Amino acid sequence: MEAFIRELLPLLRRQASRILGEDAEDAVQTACLKLLRSSKSWLSHPNPAAYAVRAVTTAAYDMSRRQTRDTPMSEVPDRAHPGDAMAHREARWEVSRLLSAVPRKQAAAIFLVDVQDYTIDGAAAVLGVHRGTVSRARTHGLRAMRGLVGLAEAG
Repeated sequence: MEAFIRELLPLLRRQASRILGEDAEDAVQTACLKLLRSSKSWLSHPNPAAYAVRAVTTAAYDMSRRQTRDTPMSEVPDRAHPGDAMAHREARWEVSRLLSAVPRKQAAAIFLVDVQDYTIDGAAAVLGVHRGTVSRARTHGLRAMRGLVGLAEAG
Protein backbone atom coordinates (compact mmCIF):
# COMPACT_ATOMS: atom_id res chain seq x y z
CA MET A 1 0.00 0.00 0.00
CA GLU A 2 2.78 2.47 0.90
CA ALA A 3 4.57 1.59 -2.33
CA PHE A 4 1.40 2.41 -4.26
CA ILE A 5 1.20 5.80 -2.53
CA ARG A 6 4.85 6.47 -3.40
CA GLU A 7 4.04 5.75 -7.06
CA LEU A 8 1.11 8.17 -6.91
CA LEU A 9 2.99 11.00 -5.16
CA PRO A 10 4.03 12.88 -8.36
CA LEU A 11 0.44 12.75 -9.61
CA LEU A 12 -0.92 13.90 -6.25
CA ARG A 13 1.61 16.75 -6.03
CA ARG A 14 0.70 17.97 -9.53
CA GLN A 15 -3.00 17.89 -8.70
CA ALA A 16 -2.54 19.78 -5.42
CA SER A 17 -0.21 22.35 -7.00
CA ARG A 18 -2.83 23.10 -9.67
CA ILE A 19 -5.14 24.26 -6.89
CA LEU A 20 -2.77 25.68 -4.28
CA GLY A 21 0.39 26.58 -6.16
CA GLU A 22 3.51 26.21 -4.03
CA ASP A 23 1.66 25.24 -0.83
CA ALA A 24 0.72 21.82 -2.19
CA GLU A 25 2.77 19.63 0.16
CA ASP A 26 0.43 20.04 3.13
CA ALA A 27 -2.55 18.97 1.04
CA VAL A 28 -0.65 15.94 -0.25
CA GLN A 29 0.33 14.96 3.29
CA THR A 30 -3.25 15.34 4.52
CA ALA A 31 -4.55 13.23 1.65
CA CYS A 32 -1.93 10.53 2.17
CA LEU A 33 -2.76 10.29 5.86
CA LYS A 34 -6.44 9.96 4.97
CA LEU A 35 -5.64 7.25 2.45
CA LEU A 36 -3.55 5.30 4.95
CA ARG A 37 -6.35 5.49 7.56
CA SER A 38 -9.01 4.35 5.10
CA SER A 39 -6.92 1.79 3.28
CA LYS A 40 -9.72 -0.80 3.05
CA SER A 41 -12.18 1.45 1.21
CA TRP A 42 -9.44 3.05 -0.86
CA LEU A 43 -7.85 -0.17 -2.08
CA SER A 44 -11.21 -1.82 -2.72
CA HIS A 45 -12.30 1.07 -4.94
CA PRO A 46 -12.49 0.17 -8.67
CA ASN A 47 -9.95 2.92 -9.46
CA PRO A 48 -7.70 3.58 -6.44
CA ALA A 49 -5.65 6.21 -8.31
CA ALA A 50 -8.78 8.27 -9.00
CA TYR A 51 -9.80 7.86 -5.36
CA ALA A 52 -6.38 9.20 -4.29
CA VAL A 53 -6.57 12.14 -6.70
CA ARG A 54 -10.02 13.01 -5.39
CA ALA A 55 -8.71 12.85 -1.80
CA VAL A 56 -5.88 15.28 -2.56
CA THR A 57 -8.25 17.55 -4.49
CA THR A 58 -10.62 17.70 -1.52
CA ALA A 59 -7.73 18.39 0.87
CA ALA A 60 -6.42 21.16 -1.40
CA TYR A 61 -9.82 22.85 -1.70
CA ASP A 62 -10.29 22.64 2.08
CA MET A 63 -6.89 24.27 2.62
CA SER A 64 -7.66 26.93 0.03
CA ARG A 65 -10.93 27.83 1.77
CA ARG A 66 -9.20 27.97 5.16
CA GLN A 67 -6.42 30.19 3.81
CA THR A 68 -8.94 32.56 2.23
CA ARG A 69 -10.94 32.77 5.43
CA ASP A 70 -7.94 33.03 7.79
CA THR A 71 -5.73 35.41 5.83
CA PRO A 72 -4.61 38.17 8.19
CA MET A 73 -5.08 41.72 6.99
CA SER A 74 -2.36 44.32 7.19
CA GLU A 75 -4.90 46.88 8.37
CA VAL A 76 -8.59 47.09 9.01
CA PRO A 77 -10.42 48.54 5.99
CA ASP A 78 -12.26 51.80 6.56
CA ARG A 79 -15.21 50.69 4.44
CA ALA A 80 -17.27 47.52 4.40
CA HIS A 81 -17.05 45.13 1.49
CA PRO A 82 -19.75 46.17 -1.03
CA GLY A 83 -21.64 42.89 -0.61
CA ASP A 84 -21.49 42.80 3.21
CA ALA A 85 -25.12 43.44 4.17
CA MET A 86 -24.52 42.89 7.87
CA ALA A 87 -21.75 45.48 7.97
CA HIS A 88 -24.04 48.00 6.26
CA ARG A 89 -26.81 47.27 8.76
CA GLU A 90 -24.42 47.66 11.69
CA ALA A 91 -23.13 50.94 10.23
CA ARG A 92 -26.71 52.26 9.94
CA TRP A 93 -27.33 51.30 13.57
CA GLU A 94 -24.18 53.10 14.67
CA VAL A 95 -25.09 56.22 12.67
CA SER A 96 -28.55 56.20 14.24
CA ARG A 97 -27.08 55.78 17.71
CA LEU A 98 -24.65 58.65 17.24
CA LEU A 99 -27.22 60.96 15.66
CA SER A 100 -29.64 60.34 18.52
CA ALA A 101 -26.96 61.41 21.01
CA VAL A 102 -26.68 65.00 19.68
CA PRO A 103 -29.32 67.77 19.57
CA ARG A 104 -31.84 67.52 16.75
CA LYS A 105 -30.58 70.51 14.72
CA GLN A 106 -27.02 69.18 14.83
CA ALA A 107 -28.20 65.71 13.86
CA ALA A 108 -30.17 67.13 10.93
CA ALA A 109 -27.14 69.04 9.65
CA ILE A 110 -24.86 65.99 9.98
CA PHE A 111 -27.42 63.68 8.40
CA LEU A 112 -27.98 65.89 5.36
CA VAL A 113 -24.33 66.77 4.75
CA ASP A 114 -22.44 63.63 5.81
CA VAL A 115 -24.96 60.86 5.23
CA GLN A 116 -27.08 62.17 2.36
CA ASP A 117 -24.18 64.05 0.65
CA TYR A 118 -25.89 67.44 0.47
CA THR A 119 -23.68 70.49 0.24
CA ILE A 120 -23.81 72.96 3.11
CA ASP A 121 -25.89 75.29 0.90
CA GLY A 122 -28.23 72.43 -0.11
CA ALA A 123 -28.74 71.40 3.50
CA ALA A 124 -29.42 75.04 4.45
CA ALA A 125 -32.08 75.23 1.73
CA VAL A 126 -33.74 72.02 2.95
CA LEU A 127 -33.72 73.18 6.58
CA GLY A 128 -34.68 76.78 5.74
CA VAL A 129 -31.75 78.32 7.62
CA HIS A 130 -28.56 80.21 6.75
CA ARG A 131 -25.59 78.17 5.57
CA GLY A 132 -23.54 79.36 8.57
CA THR A 133 -26.15 77.86 10.92
CA VAL A 134 -25.81 74.47 9.20
CA SER A 135 -22.03 74.69 9.23
CA ARG A 136 -21.87 75.53 12.97
CA ALA A 137 -24.45 72.91 13.92
CA ARG A 138 -22.58 70.29 11.93
CA THR A 139 -19.22 71.24 13.46
CA HIS A 140 -20.55 71.10 17.02
CA GLY A 141 -22.42 67.85 16.37
CA LEU A 142 -19.38 66.15 14.83
CA ARG A 143 -17.24 67.26 17.78
CA ALA A 144 -19.76 65.72 20.19
CA MET A 145 -19.95 62.50 18.15
CA ARG A 146 -16.15 62.20 18.04
CA GLY A 147 -16.15 62.45 21.81
CA LEU A 148 -18.71 59.65 21.99
CA VAL A 149 -16.57 57.27 19.96
CA GLY A 150 -13.34 58.34 21.69
CA LEU A 151 -11.64 60.03 18.74
CA ALA A 152 -9.37 62.98 19.37
CA GLU A 153 -10.70 66.25 18.09
CA ALA A 154 -9.21 67.09 14.72
CA GLY A 155 -7.68 70.53 14.44
